[in-house]
Amino acid sequence: EDAIVCGRLDDATALLAGLGDGAAAYLSSVVALLRGDDDLAIDAFQGALKLLRRESGKRKLVFGGVGGHLYVAALLRGADAKRHKLAETYLDYALHGQHSADSAVYQHLSMLRQIRAGTMQADALASRNWESRLTAQLFQALLYYWLALPQLEARRPELEDLLRESSAAGFWLIAAHAAALLGHLGDEEQTRYAAALRRRHGFTDLCAWFERQEGWQRQLSALINLQQGAPAATQGASSRLVWLIAHDPRYGDIEIEPREQKRDARGNWSKGRALALKRLHEEAAQIDFLSPQDLRAAATIAPHREYYSSAPRYEFNAPQALAALTGHPLVFWLDSPDTRVELLAGAPELHIKAQQGALWLSLQPPIPDNGAPVVVTKETPTRLRVVSILDEHRRIAAIVGAGLAVPLHAEKQVLQAIGAISSLVTVQSDIGGADNAEPVAADSRLHIHLLPYQQGLKMQIQVRPLEGGGAYYAPGSGAESVLAEVAGKPVQAKRDLFAEREARRELIEACPVLDEAHEEHGEWLLGQPATCLQLLVELQDVNPDKIVLAWPEGESFRVSRRVEAQQLRLSIKSEKDWFAASGELQIDEEKVLDLRTLLELMANSKSRFIELGENQFLALNDELHRRLQELAAFGEAHGKGVRVHPLASFALEELANDAGGLKADQRWREHLARLEDQSSFTPRLPSTLQAELRDYQLAGFEWLARLAHWGVGACLADDMGLGKTLQALALILSRAPHGPTLVIAPTSVCMNWLSEAARFAPTLNLKLFGAGDRADTLAGVQAFDLVVASYGLLQQEAALFADVKWHTIVLDEAQAIKNGATKRSQAVMALQGDFRMVATGTPLENHLGELWNLFRFINPGLLGNLEQFNLRFAAPIERAQDKPAEAQARLRLRRLIAPFILRRTKTQVLAELPSRTEITLPVELSPQETALYESLRRAALEKLAAVEGPAAKKAIQILAEIMKLRRACCNPQLVAPELGLASSKLAAFAGLLSGLLENRHKVLVFSQFVDHLSLIRAHLEQHNVSYQYLDGSTPMAQRKERVDAFQAGEGEVFLISLKAGGMGINLTAADYVIHMDPWWNPAVEDQASDRAHRMGQLRPVTIYRLVARHTIEESIVELHQHKRDLADSLLEGSDAAARMSAGDMLAMLQEGLKK
Repeated sequence: EDAIVCGRLDDATALLAGLGDGAAAYLSSVVALLRGDDDLAIDAFQGALKLLRRESGKRKLVFGGVGGHLYVAALLRGADAKRHKLAETYLDYALHGQHSADSAVYQHLSMLRQIRAGTMQADALASRNWESRLTAQLFQALLYYWLALPQLEARRPELEDLLRESSAAGFWLIAAHAAALLGHLGDEEQTRYAAALRRRHGFTDLCAWFERQEGWQRQLSALINLQQGAPAATQGASSRLVWLIAHDPRYGDIEIEPREQKRDARGNWSKGRALALKRLHEEAAQIDFLSPQDLRAAATIAPHREYYSSAPRYEFNAPQALAALTGHPLVFWLDSPDTRVELLAGAPELHIKAQQGALWLSLQPPIPDNGAPVVVTKETPTRLRVVSILDEHRRIAAIVGAGLAVPLHAEKQVLQAIGAISSLVTVQSDIGGADNAEPVAADSRLHIHLLPYQQGLKMQIQVRPLEGGGAYYAPGSGAESVLAEVAGKPVQAKRDLFAEREARRELIEACPVLDEAHEEHGEWLLGQPATCLQLLVELQDVNPDKIVLAWPEGESFRVSRRVEAQQLRLSIKSEKDWFAASGELQIDEEKVLDLRTLLELMANSKSRFIELGENQFLALNDELHRRLQELAAFGEAHGKGVRVHPLASFALEELANDAGGLKADQRWREHLARLEDQSSFTPRLPSTLQAELRDYQLAGFEWLARLAHWGVGACLADDMGLGKTLQALALILSRAPHGPTLVIAPTSVCMNWLSEAARFAPTLNLKLFGAGDRADTLAGVQAFDLVVASYGLLQQEAALFADVKWHTIVLDEAQAIKNGATKRSQAVMALQGDFRMVATGTPLENHLGELWNLFRFINPGLLGNLEQFNLRFAAPIERAQDKPAEAQARLRLRRLIAPFILRRTKTQVLAELPSRTEITLPVELSPQETALYESLRRAALEKLAAVEGPAAKKAIQILAEIMKLRRACCNPQLVAPELGLASSKLAAFAGLLSGLLENRHKVLVFSQFVDHLSLIRAHLEQHNVSYQYLDGSTPMAQRKERVDAFQAGEGEVFLISLKAGGMGINLTAADYVIHMDPWWNPAVEDQASDRAHRMGQLRPVTIYRLVARHTIEESIVELHQHKRDLADSLLEGSDAAARMSAGDMLAMLQEGLKK
């Protein structure tokens, strides 16, 4: 090895005989390479490497000494991709193995490989410190030469030292190339000396190994090499380097810590771990996630040896590192790693101010006398200015000191001084400029600088009075006159400070989105992408002659100009029961999006800014965005577009009206004509209707008739007691001549339908299904026939009903089919009818799935399938996790169902209806009842704890335990009759009832528990109170008899089970209602109460709810308001509430006694 470095190649060959096979093969390869036999040498190197690895047992062994360096350089010569790959692999082993004296040279060679491949900028190499070892100095200088870097000239003194030291040591290989490089710098004597050394020792000229390339040549070669597999920078890297800094303004100290961060599975960056400076210094070229700017900063690290330690300590050259990091996008505070810091380069300025009767000259920032090459000033909490200090700046500082005061009469001399130094430093002056500085017009444009901030941007507004050079200033601040050297000559400009301030004000007014930004220290902080995109759109509308938009750290967002509906070309055609729409949106002259792609991109955006790719956004105008959102919500993807249900075609119609071009088929035009015809259709009330309709009832009939004429279904959702049956009968009569009618109702309501029809529509042929031969009843149905059947019989005889084609179908109390999975619902869906309507005072009781099932019957497909409905409407409304999404989904659902659902409340249409008062009467349980309740609650929790699995899997068990607690609240006899405890609630009921009866009131009493009603019944009999009674087991005929008897005055109290008598009956004889126990759903209670508070009631109605204090009953009453809101959110516009989950029920159990 020494003989080779000394250039004695013959001596080196003679020494090979005494070496092992591997070492001999290696050194003979080095000799062959230096003698110019490249191909033979490279083959020999590879053979030697195999021998050495076999002998050592180390698979990743690399050559030691200068021969290994020469081997890598030889592999990189030429354009052989296989050899380049061998070099890459070899360098990976060399740099990731144990550090040695050879590592510095391998780092240089790795940089050479990357620079020639175009994956690293050459200035990363140029910023490295000069190496200390002679061999490393040689290769560093060779790289400067091979890459045609100007730094070679700057290293002339070091090259002369290298030549002198290597010659003195007899290292003629190094000396010859040091001399050759000096010769290339113009020293012809050294060129002759180098040639003489090569001839004497017989080695080749390494300077000629690579053809020198200028920067532009390297970049073109890199582009050409891309096709040959040269590596390229990748997006979405899994690691990155961030720089954490601390700045102490008192002493000017700067601390720098590089930290490696990794991206997790969700795309977020980790907090990171410190990267050892030793590794960054020695292996920077091999760390694949470093940017060129990272490499420049890493090159400022150098080892320092302390007298007390043999291991070197690695440190940054802080001024050089700061200069390398200016403009770096990933600099953060060390004590706040999430706060980004902006590092800006700067230069000192001479300020001349006329004040206090003198001219004051000062250099800003002040330059300390410690010789520091940079001064760091903190301009804002997140911005540092790195001001480079040159010798001329120090000379000026030595003259003006902390500030030089000059008499006003010496203005001429000051102007002369300005002229002398304006080429050295920028001058801000209150007294104008120098005679030798060319006057130029001040550039009045505002410079908008946009920089990264959190997930968005921060905006700075500045002016740069000297176009093409000079410093930036805040608009309207600083001196009027600015002098500096631009393009090699002194120039001066006079600023209009008032105009600058006005331009800034006008710009802020032109960008309303800045009202949402946080302004501090002249910066506007916009942390959310949507507000940033809005800012960019607003800046597009500003006169481009008045602003200069710049992205100092790279363009974070790119947004199109606003796209309007006129740029949309739409095509509509019919497909079976749908309308299919396709089309194209012309974004600009080159880019077009088809409708389906556009809607898919919109699905991933929460605003009108649609991401097209990496940081590129499409800006839809508000109206087009709203139209497309509705189309996406009301339609479903189909082919290259979307298909829409005919009843939701308004979304498509509105978009088609605004589009710049429309191509539609005949069926679409007929559909629009039919919609237009609906507005001119005037229904006529049948003359055979034996009733005088109120105005709102007539409006209800006309609404039903129009929908029937259109051929779509209807949901009449009037409040209980407003005459839904009468309105439906009016419609049935108007359609009776054209075919039979089927009415499905709860058993308790069927007789009421027959009596009402007989009274108000005597021309109808009434048939109660179930009496006689059922098949015959349906077989011969015809015009004017009205068949009334219960839901239970419909389910039993589903096949019979499904075979009949009905002209009109009415479902009364249609909440009976709220569960779409039941056989009852399936039987209803199988019915065939030309017009379908449902009547219900509670279209929503618990959740939106009930509404979906109603519409599945009246207008199949309008709300999509259940999965689509849940995704588009139910989930965002009921979960209420995203308030804007919830409000948007609620509004869209209301718009979709509004044409087909009619709801009027009593307060809206019946001003003459007596008042209704609701009173919650708290009942305090006795100590014995309280102890029983708490023991049952604790036992329930213990029982549930023994059941494995989440709360959702225990729902049935939880509900059963809650039911037991509720029964205990009603009466201890229902859960523990053996204890013989008295009931506080029964006692409260007795006291309340006694006072009501004394004042000659009649009372309806509801309970959901039949055995609870039995206990109340026993109490009434014991106290000789006359009553009527009705529960689910009461036959239909007896129900009507008992209702009629109560209305006729027989009985002071009517005991009714909540579900059996809560609908379809008229009990206006009562003016008081008592609910003995709260039910989960307030709509069911409200229906029950409306048996008394309805048309025909002449007295005020008072409703009592008996609620056991500090128990689960209070939680149920609190839930009532949420349940009411769910329905009102769609029918009356208030907020929605969530469904009750098993977890909610378990929380009720866990709550215990409320204190």
